Amino acid sequence: MDIAGYTSIWLLAFVGAALVFLPAGALALACVAVSPAVGLNPLLVGVIAGSAEALGELTGYAAGRGGKSFFRRNKFYLRFKNLFEQYGGIILFFGSIIPNPVFDFLGVAAGSTLYPVKRFLLIVFAGKTIKFTWIALSCYWGLNTFA
Repeated sequence: MDIAGYTSIWLLAFVGAALVFLPAGALALACVAVSPAVGLNPLLVGVIAGSAEALGELTGYAAGRGGKSFFRRNKFYLRFKNLFEQYGGIILFFGSIIPNPVFDFLGVAAGSTLYPVKRFLLIVFAGKTIKFTWIALSCYWGLNTFA
């Protein structure tokens, strides 16, 4: 059961992140996975879901990279590009920690400004892992308290 549970979390988190602008419920699944009925390890859930979402966010990054010529026609592009080059890591890190659907825009922005893909993946992995671990531990402690 453990392998199937962790695999399910990885797949749902990956698909949820890969579907640009469409949430898929990976946070809810992480909460259910650590419930006493299922009993998965909250730290492993956080790392597995974080890695899946980081890889899934590459779809938004690729869309931004492919559409960079479209974005360059925007009058605010140069200002935004300079801002993202200076603070891109911080923006990506805090954007990936907070559970929100707006992160897809940040992935597109990172791709359109040619932010280095390795740095993008590393920062997003760290942020998404923190987010999922925080959610899984919160659910684990909360559900075990009331179970």
